[in-house]
Amino acid sequence: MLGVWGLVNTPGQYNPEEDPREPVGSSESADATERRANPERPPNAPGASTGWQRAARGTERFARDTADRLRPVARRTTDRIVRWLRRVLATLAALSERVVRRAAPYARRAHERLIPAIESAQRRIAPLLRRVWQRLSPTVERVRRRLSPAVRRVRAELEPRLAKLRAKLPESSARHRASVRSRSVQLTAAVAAFGVLAIIVGTAGPDTGERTTPAAHTVELRSPDQAQSEQGADSDSGQSGTGQDSSSSEGKRDKALGATPEPGSGPHSDSAPSKHEVDIPPNAHGIDVSNHNGPIDWNQVAASGEHYAFVLATDGGNFTNPMFQQQFNGAKNAGMLAGAYHFGRPNGSAVAQADRLMDTMGTINDGRTLPPVLDLEVSPNTGGCYGKTPGQMHAWTQTFLDRVKSRTGDEAIVYANPSFWSTCMAGSQAFSEHPLWLASYGVPQPSMFGGWNAYSFWQYTEKGSVPGITGPVDRNLFQGSGADLLKLAR
Repeated sequence: MLGVWGLVNTPGQYNPEEDPREPVGSSESADATERRANPERPPNAPGASTGWQRAARGTERFARDTADRLRPVARRTTDRIVRWLRRVLATLAALSERVVRRAAPYARRAHERLIPAIESAQRRIAPLLRRVWQRLSPTVERVRRRLSPAVRRVRAELEPRLAKLRAKLPESSARHRASVRSRSVQLTAAVAAFGVLAIIVGTAGPDTGERTTPAAHTVELRSPDQAQSEQGADSDSGQSGTGQDSSSSEGKRDKALGATPEPGSGPHSDSAPSKHEVDIPPNAHGIDVSNHNGPIDWNQVAASGEHYAFVLATDGGNFTNPMFQQQFNGAKNAGMLAGAYHFGRPNGSAVAQADRLMDTMGTINDGRTLPPVLDLEVSPNTGGCYGKTPGQMHAWTQTFLDRVKSRTGDEAIVYANPSFWSTCMAGSQAFSEHPLWLASYGVPQPSMFGGWNAYSFWQYTEKGSVPGITGPVDRNLFQGSGADLLKLAR
């Protein structure tokens, strides 16, 4: 039997008893068993789908090769389109500049013709408006008195809530600016709802509320509308009276500012500042002019209550106001303070432009010359920042102001508006030691920016009307007393 068994179980022969057996309860799937038997077969793929897989892989390779071939073509096409668009934009920009240059004379002539017509219409309508207001004012006053208690109650209820909303606004981070805007809109809507009631009380009849001014000064700051109404009342009373008060005030003004100095009296008289202080009131009114304003009757301007004037001296690197000396000296001869401003164009040398301003002004130390002004605005041609980054604009401005300081010893005045400062200067706070001449129209009080706590001059309108000047003129308010204004002069 052993021999027979040895013959049967000869090494190397097949013996079913030696095959590995699947354990009882094994969880190996048939697909796993097939993969073990056929390693080249992809996982989880039916044995009958190998043809489809080869077709899919071929399609994938074709798509990849096609994309590699088309990528350089697409890049070249994109570059051509970009170059074409740049040429088109450059052509449009040049065309628009030529159109503006050609249309400017016609626009100026149309403007010069329209202004007299508008002023004539205003003069005709003004008496009618005054009569209408005289008839309506008693009714408005009665309504104001009846609504005043209700308005006070509404104000008392809204002010604490508004204060809470204002306290929450600064807590929002830069990542949530959208929510800050939405809360600002909500706050504005609430204020507007309150303003519907308050506007009747606030605008009708005399103003009985208290006003506060920025922390830099403690004098009362009159709004432009109030100042104009007071001037109108003064002029009406002067016409109805004997006229002695107006003539005496004009005489005092001429004597105070030295419009007709006696022989032998110099511009450096020690008593001049004290005389200026007597004549210049708090929050003095003034104007700024250029060659576009044409000939000016400065005696009429001074008599109307304007106490200072800024005159355009230079613009960019090559324009000088041909009427600068006439306007600059004319304001002083009428007894006003005068200053010169330069329209800055940061696409040229800051030092050269500052030197042009200083050379045009000359060396003046008469006690009636305000510090030089750097006028910063967006480009008149493109409406942008002269193709410069905020950092480059900052450096150009600093260079200009440093040059003025080195030549005059004065801190030049900076003229700007909030939009320009936010866009082109990125809200820089590096120039807050310079006096600020702020431009902001149609608001009861301008908003501060750039690190300034208060403005020195506020240009509140570009459509003012002043006796002695034909057409609209920019009007300004000084924030401070007469002595504060004279401290700026040299």
